[in-house]
Amino acid sequence: MMKCLQRTAVLALPMVMMGSALAATSGSHYSLGGEGVEAGTPPPPGMHYRLYNTWYDADTLTDDNGDAQQMDFSLEVFAQAHRFVNVTDTKIFGANWGYNLIVPVIDKEIAIGGAFDASSGFEVGDIVIEPLALFWFNPRFDAILAIAAIAPTGDYSADKPESVGYGYWSGMITAGGTYFFDDDRSWSFSTLSRTLWHGHQDDTGIRPGMEFCLEGGVGKNILLDNHWLIRPGVSYSAGWQISDDSKDGASSIANQRKRSFGLGAELNVMYLPWLLQANLRFHSEFDSKNTAEGESLVLTFTKSF
Repeated sequence: MMKCLQRTAVLALPMVMMGSALAATSGSHYSLGGEGVEAGTPPPPGMHYRLYNTWYDADTLTDDNGDAQQMDFSLEVFAQAHRFVNVTDTKIFGANWGYNLIVPVIDKEIAIGGAFDASSGFEVGDIVIEPLALFWFNPRFDAILAIAAIAPTGDYSADKPESVGYGYWSGMITAGGTYFFDDDRSWSFSTLSRTLWHGHQDDTGIRPGMEFCLEGGVGKNILLDNHWLIRPGVSYSAGWQISDDSKDGASSIANQRKRSFGLGAELNVMYLPWLLQANLRFHSEFDSKNTAEGESLVLTFTKSF
């Protein structure tokens, strides 16, 4: 059973899609809710394609106290991210070396106070290039360590809140793993961290503050027969801005750091003969600060070769 689970594992590196709110440095190059149960389990050696479909809806903007701001606000996003992963047999520090590319296509509509209502149209966002990913496979524990660059390929303008790009480069380090409570790798707990640091933003000259994110979940693999495996579970997420925005070396307005938490439920279905899987996750944000607060539905399809 363990071999089947590894062969159909969730691809657990980050997805890029639209984050949240209004300011020049709003949102994030990583949006919470993209991964969940077995987030720290890497794909096995081989080629993999994963298609993320994410619907995000928010009607609340929060201030530094976590209270809803008194304004009419609506943000609707559909993001489709195409991810191409190759895990090689090359060993580095006992881990399999892999690399991947993520190309997001985003449609974003935002309305503010009845005075602004605009849509981006379906456009390519900021692309993730991950040249170095190390994957460790063990009977009861899997681990991931990776570094990526996020390029400002999406359209961005400071006077267009509907922009699908962010106008700056980002670097991202991913680290985490999945622990299995039994030899059959049925019950699991996973956690995966991302640390992001950013360059200066086009048009504004602002450098957004660093971010730290966690995602993961608890799940149970159930082998129905030789063809079908399902995995229900509960997922969680948390994200913090850990340094201030800055401009020309000076800190921006104090008490503007973003924060968000989320909980979700998901079901993963795998058809083993075709090395094909589908995952459906509902994710709800809460206790946010200085950002939008909403809900997302994530439907992913993964094909291994």
